[in-house]
Amino acid sequence: MEIVIRRPRPDEFESWFALYEPYSHSVESAVDLNIARIVWEWIVSKRHGVEALVAERDGTLVGLAHYRPFPRTLNGNEAGYLDDIYVVASERGSGVAKAIMNEVVRIARLRGWSHIRWVTTKGNVRARGFYDKMGEDMRLLTYRIPLLQE
Repeated sequence: MEIVIRRPRPDEFESWFALYEPYSHSVESAVDLNIARIVWEWIVSKRHGVEALVAERDGTLVGLAHYRPFPRTLNGNEAGYLDDIYVVASERGSGVAKAIMNEVVRIARLRGWSHIRWVTTKGNVRARGFYDKMGEDMRLLTYRIPLLQE
C-alpha cells in the first residue's frame, strides 16, 4: 500500500481527469472537458512551465499537484507556484498530501527555487491545518480583475 509520487504518463488523461474534475468543483471553478484537455496538453508538453505530479496507490491515482516556476522581481530569483493540490477524500489524512508536497519541495530545491507559494480559501479548514504544518501563512490578500467570462 505504498504511495508512489511520479509524473503522469501521457496516456493517463482519463485517470488524471477523474481527480482534476472533482478538484475543480471543490474550489468552485468547475471545468469542462475542453478546458481539461487544454490543461493536460500544457502538462504533457510543459507549455507555460506547468508540470504535474500524481500520487498512486495500488495502481490507482489518488492525488495530484500542478506547479510551475515564477520569477520574483523583488529578489531577482525564481520560486515555485503550486497551482493545485488535491487528494481524494478516502485518502485524506493518510500521508498522500504530505508525500506530494515533499516531492514538490525536493524538485524546488534541485532547481534552486527560493520558496514555494500557493493560495487557498479561508473556508478550506482541513487543508489549512495541513498547510500550517508545511509552510507559513504570509497574510497576503489576493485580488484579480476579471477580463474574460469564466
